[in-house]
Amino acid sequence: MNDSVLMPYNKIPQYQLATVLLVGSEGIGKHDFGKCLIKNSWFYLQVRTAITLPLPLTSDKSRPRIDYICFLIDLTSRDSLKTVEESLKHVDVRYFLGQCCFIALKVKNPEKRAIFIEQIVQLSKQYKSDVLYGSFETEEESIFLAEQILKSVEIAAGMQKNVTPMFLESTRFVGTEEEGEK
Repeated sequence: MNDSVLMPYNKIPQYQLATVLLVGSEGIGKHDFGKCLIKNSWFYLQVRTAITLPLPLTSDKSRPRIDYICFLIDLTSRDSLKTVEESLKHVDVRYFLGQCCFIALKVKNPEKRAIFIEQIVQLSKQYKSDVLYGSFETEEESIFLAEQILKSVEIAAGMQKNVTPMFLESTRFVGTEEEGEK
């Protein structure tokens, strides 16, 4: 397999520790949101940030196992979507089985959007990954998004007893596929 592809299971998991990778353009608040994730976590959490993937190969040995990836998309910037789309090419397909999500930011002002919500929904369907809509404008909004992500991270990292990302994925699209066949 290509060395530039980020693999989910290439390292041994550590007890009660999860690592989240935030991928998105500069200036959208990744670092502040990372601090919010750590502050609101009920387990040991590491947060790494990247503007684009692939990650540098030189740090592969010291890089921790990445349990969950959040792709941050600023709806007011077309470049933000392009950055995420390019980064998706460097992610192993197994991450799309409940170990990643898209976060659409700045959804409150439709007149300022450069990206249509339908584009994000299509991306979500294509990669069978969740989309969270929100903003980092207030602390309450950041905390709400952080709590949603932390629930998924806990499952993806194997800390939730008897629940796996694959189990959740197996129940996810049952209703929507049946409706499309009618």
